[in-house]
Amino acid sequence: MSAGHGAPGHRRDSLKRLLEAFGGTMARILIAWELGGGLGHLVPLTPIVRGLAARGHHLFAAVRELAHVDALFGGFGVSCFQAPIKTTRAANRIDPARTFAHILHNAGFGEPRELAGMAGAWRNLLEFIRPELMLFDYSPTAILASRAIRTRRAVVGIGFCCPPDARPLPDFRPWLPDASQSLQRDEDRVLANVNRLLESWHLEPLERLSQLHSQADATFLATFAELDPYPNRGQAEYYGVWSSIGGKRPAWPEAVGKRVFAYLKHFSALPHLLDGLRGSCQPAIVFLDPPDFALRSRFESPTLRFEAEPLDLNAVGAACGLAILNGGHGATALLLLAGKPLLEIPLHLE
Repeated sequence: MSAGHGAPGHRRDSLKRLLEAFGGTMARILIAWELGGGLGHLVPLTPIVRGLAARGHHLFAAVRELAHVDALFGGFGVSCFQAPIKTTRAANRIDPARTFAHILHNAGFGEPRELAGMAGAWRNLLEFIRPELMLFDYSPTAILASRAIRTRRAVVGIGFCCPPDARPLPDFRPWLPDASQSLQRDEDRVLANVNRLLESWHLEPLERLSQLHSQADATFLATFAELDPYPNRGQAEYYGVWSSIGGKRPAWPEAVGKRVFAYLKHFSALPHLLDGLRGSCQPAIVFLDPPDFALRSRFESPTLRFEAEPLDLNAVGAACGLAILNGGHGATALLLLAGKPLLEIPLHLE
């Protein structure tokens, strides 16, 4: 991995440098998470929350999913809110999404009235909390709304969630037939919707859509250059990933063979995969998110164990011989750092 972030000690230094960037003066800090799902966003934020709380900051969080907030942020004095999010599928959805402009379009930026409603709700929340600093994890509408208040702004996340400052925005699917003209038109329409809202708020318009993220005061890329979907990003500092926040230690089945760890969500071929794992008779642990008791009762065996709680990925990486994942960034990076071979069955573009 690049930038020397491979060793656990270096990952701790990366987190320390990120925390120190927020300064030592106690501040009101709002952490926003708007898009994406599951634990992949909250888990990496938890060490940041812990570190900021230890430094005496007054913390608020507006997050997409509240189910795991108490388990992860509880005890750190965080005041939590439901993030204003899009709850319906876009009627004019663009599929397949080929640029970050398409991601924004499908998330509410493609319809001016919907964008105004969502951004207005974020603005109301920000004016209520009055943060002196905001930390955005995949939260484009919150970033847009934050332009209406006086606050410092920082973006954190994997490369996919932090687009580079470029016009046009890069194509995620360059293997498809060239569509550069239509992609530019799509991007310009989203930019027009953004600027229509900014004009209604008496704020300066954007010259290019990528300024939504690039004009933040700081960007913390919590990834490695090798895992960045924007290989031509230009000058950037990669903070790597920090260690797992813990979890249950793995208890492997008593069996001879290579230990296999599977961290999976539901997809159509999952029963076939589980049947193959069971038939291999290798000692295997499966963590399904969310748990599925029907699959567990069907496939659990003396060599195949299901876990209902997240496992300590550092301990998993030290002991397993193979990991099977759905392409989640955090688990992928940590197990690659542990030097383990991976079988990836990705479910999402990023």
